[in-house]
Amino acid sequence: MRYENQREHPHMLYVTRQALEDEKQREYGKTTTMRSSGCGLCAGIMALDRLLPHYEFSLEDAIQLSYDAKANLKVGTDYTCFGPALAEKFNLRYKMSDKLEDLRNCVRAGGAAVVLVGCPEEGKPGLFTKSSHFITVINEEPDGRLAILDPSFTPTKYETEDRKDKVEIKHGVVILCKPEILHAETKDKTGSYYLFWRA
Repeated sequence: MRYENQREHPHMLYVTRQALEDEKQREYGKTTTMRSSGCGLCAGIMALDRLLPHYEFSLEDAIQLSYDAKANLKVGTDYTCFGPALAEKFNLRYKMSDKLEDLRNCVRAGGAAVVLVGCPEEGKPGLFTKSSHFITVINEEPDGRLAILDPSFTPTKYETEDRKDKVEIKHGVVILCKPEILHAETKDKTGSYYLFWRA
């Protein structure tokens, strides 16, 4: 199992935000890095490894694919562009969905999913992030909990009072979470699940 943590790459440039009207945002985007903006790329790499573990796909490869697909023009990575590009490059089946059952069916069938999560309650941090963030679902446990990889994981991130009772950490970096808890955290209710299967 490959795990990629965006926090480990503070100096790897990943230019973003270049289609935004705000000039300050565009200037800031010229200096963004994998640490600040690369959660979507790390999540995609981990999903790909779940499906095709023998393929080599580096962080540099993911950045270039994002540029080629124009997935970097807004804040972070636009998965409506990056998801299809990743699927096409590796001959994967792909679907975007807002339905929890689609996510569960995907991972039950051996697929993997990248999920856009946010803050369910305005002004309060979410389970996975204080703003907007991509994570990877790699499996469903026998008890129905989802196995998740978080590109911004730290040993203490899930030990806070508002988080520790909602998840269990397994094998050091795998987060186990009930599906309904994850679903409540999704950022975009029209489509936060980016689902991938082997063709």
